Amino acid sequence: MQPKPRALSMLFRRGALSALVLGVSLAHAGTFLGVASDRDGVALVSVVVSLKPIGRAAPTTPAQEITVSQENATFKPYISVIRVGSSVVFANRDNMEHHIKSFSSSKPFEIAVHKPGDTPPPIRFDKEGAVVAYCILHDWMRAYVYVADTPWFSTTEVNTGIARIENLPAGDYEAIAWHPDLGQYKPPLTQKVTVPATGAVEVTFKFDLKARPVRQAPKNFGSGARTK
Repeated sequence: MQPKPRALSMLFRRGALSALVLGVSLAHAGTFLGVASDRDGVALVSVVVSLKPIGRAAPTTPAQEITVSQENATFKPYISVIRVGSSVVFANRDNMEHHIKSFSSSKPFEIAVHKPGDTPPPIRFDKEGAVVAYCILHDWMRAYVYVADTPWFSTTEVNTGIARIENLPAGDYEAIAWHPDLGQYKPPLTQKVTVPATGAVEVTFKFDLKARPVRQAPKNFGSGARTK
């Protein structure tokens, strides 16, 4: 079913507003398509793609605060992308305790055992890079926070492996692609790309890996039912 004209109009106005915030004219804005695959050429999901302008500063944007919750002994969402200076709240929505810790050099932190329903103070991420958060009490639990030093980022879609970034000012960029299986120590893939004033440019990223399944709670662990 096609969206109603009014809905399309709203989408356009939101896109225009985003472009204006970043100082981009829609008449002179390009589109970037990042296509990610594994070593066998299979489309790769959960890839974070970001664009850093070359030879000029990225526009400033307000810091954000997002929530990564613990639900059914799983972090949700599994992957989050934020800009440098933004914060994450790790909220416990389980009926059990969790103890979260990050050993990542870009943002080490620890949230000592917090009770069901607790919402600890937000953690501010002030350095670019990948951060892995673990639950010490439940070793299968992982959450990835990718901190980008740019307002332009996206993640690859299921089935297509394509990340789409729109409303880009024309010019040269460093395209950066990172997958959770690279962890916090292996470097991301990078390429230089020139975005046109109109139209789209496509870049491919082939990772030398086969994606590992996301670890889940053992079947005999229990329900871990949410409390909130």
